Amino acid sequence: MRRRSSIRKRHACRGLTLLELLLALAGTAVIGSAVAAMLTGVAYGTATDKDMRSLITRQMALRARVEAEVRESRMLLDAGADYMILWSGDADEDGLPSKSEIQVIEYDAVMDRVMRYAPAPLISDVGYAFADDFRTATNSYKGDSTFPGERWAEQIASFTLTLDAIDPQSAKLVSFTFGMAGGEVPYTGIGAAAIRNEVAE
Repeated sequence: MRRRSSIRKRHACRGLTLLELLLALAGTAVIGSAVAAMLTGVAYGTATDKDMRSLITRQMALRARVEAEVRESRMLLDAGADYMILWSGDADEDGLPSKSEIQVIEYDAVMDRVMRYAPAPLISDVGYAFADDFRTATNSYKGDSTFPGERWAEQIASFTLTLDAIDPQSAKLVSFTFGMAGGEVPYTGIGAAAIRNEVAE
């Protein structure tokens, strides 16, 4: 009887076997890798949400700027797929556009940005007729000290304008679509604005 009780005591006092220790470490490793995978997924989801919030904010800002400029303009003088030239108003009251009264909004595909060019305070003004080539005229001084540019949006993958009339000077509605890139989430924005078109028949 003494022999059996001494064997039981020896077995009761023994520690973990090597096999038990290895199984415990393997279980801990599996739990650790599951936690790491979960944290990586949460971090990725947070970054994606942040990218999306940033894109939506930038999209709303660009759309609001373009729509406001179109609505506040008197007439669309010229337009293409990626640019428009607006007559903001007849400040000198001569019934014709002048350099100090026009502005250009265009997509720069090389730099992936939307730019707005507007006149600086001028010493001498240049008048135009409605039949003039406004694209050539504005390209000759766009970006210089008399007609500086302002960057409205960056990381723009595409920008396309659509009018409700073939002749830009007869247009009453300007629609536009643009694609934005940022992080891993692309985004497409749309907008439209009615123009006053006070001169066109």
